Amino acid sequence: MKYTTAFASLLAAAAAAPTAIQPVARQAESSPYFGVIAQRSASPIHFQPMNARGGRFYLGGNGPSSYCPEEVVGPENCPAGNVTTFAGGNQTLSLGVVVPGGQQVYVAPDGALSYTQAHSAYIPPGSTVTGFSRTAAPNSDAFGYLNWENGFIACPGAAEDGWQVYGNLANGTFSDECLGFSAIASPGNAPGAWQY
Repeated sequence: MKYTTAFASLLAAAAAAPTAIQPVARQAESSPYFGVIAQRSASPIHFQPMNARGGRFYLGGNGPSSYCPEEVVGPENCPAGNVTTFAGGNQTLSLGVVVPGGQQVYVAPDGALSYTQAHSAYIPPGSTVTGFSRTAAPNSDAFGYLNWENGFIACPGAAEDGWQVYGNLANGTFSDECLGFSAIASPGNAPGAWQY
């Protein structure tokens, strides 16, 4: 009888005990949308946002080029378009846009990180569309990293352009002024533009 009472008390205590805290999904993995900020300490590109402009990507310089057909969809359906937002990062990468068909990101044959024009799936022959990944940062619930199989490089351009972003091609030749960098993925919660 003592064992039965002790066992029943143990079961009651276990049932009343607080349950273990369930881990919360890491933001870097749970949100489909994110922005990118360059990380290269003691350099002119450190903490510069990655902007989509004219089919290419730049760190710093002018903001992104974006468009929304307000007269067709209504201004209330147009994202602000003042930041560049990405989506995906599981082998392939896209821009975080509303335009039907989306806009795919790729590494052009010359290494330039590029994106498709809205309403077109054309990607130049010899381009690379895979090799992207998005990972959570250790000990962080907010930020992660966008990666490409060989890494990213930024090369200086005109002041208004900032630094153009390239995929570090294995057989690529880049100026000594170019800098490799880590791409910090900053979580977002919505598309950044109708189209870039």
